[in-house]
Amino acid sequence: NGSGYALRGTVFTPDNHYLLVGCMAGNNGIAVVDLEQMEYLGRITGNMYNLRHLLIRDVLVYLSINRDGYIQRIPLEQFLAAIPALKASSTKTTPLSGWENCKVGNGARTIEFSPDGRYIYAACNASSTLYVVDVKSFQVVTSMSIDSYPVGLEVSKDGRYVFTTSQGRSNGGGNCVDIFEVNRKN
Repeated sequence: NGSGYALRGTVFTPDNHYLLVGCMAGNNGIAVVDLEQMEYLGRITGNMYNLRHLLIRDVLVYLSINRDGYIQRIPLEQFLAAIPALKASSTKTTPLSGWENCKVGNGARTIEFSPDGRYIYAACNASSTLYVVDVKSFQVVTSMSIDSYPVGLEVSKDGRYVFTTSQGRSNGGGNCVDIFEVNRKN
């Protein structure tokens, strides 16, 4: 919290060359650490404000945007191509445009993929909703109400179950685990 950036989700690039760290506050963006040099390079900006969680899958970088309730994505190659500009920047920041957006519920926190990569699940805290996004179309296919203020989310290895954890606030709701059985027809 004292960093001024409210550091949140982290993910390693597939080659383990970089560690990407979401900055939820401050000037926002994604902090980039060069693991080969053990050096903080700076932040790539341009994503929506209030980033919460990061994933990399199938050559794309995915973000959950907490406050406004979005999932964003951009090709990993495009993201990595911004790093040389970051290294050359005197401010240790460089903007990146071209993010694709999918609106989910406000308070998008943890996001996870189904094992086959066809769907992304999003636990949305402020709306107390679990969203399911089709990866190919990058559109919401369904949503369901869940116990108040979900934060955590996990998908079983076989994809049959989705688990969410809810934190509760001011003695209201939450403090529970919801278990969903996935019933896909195709």
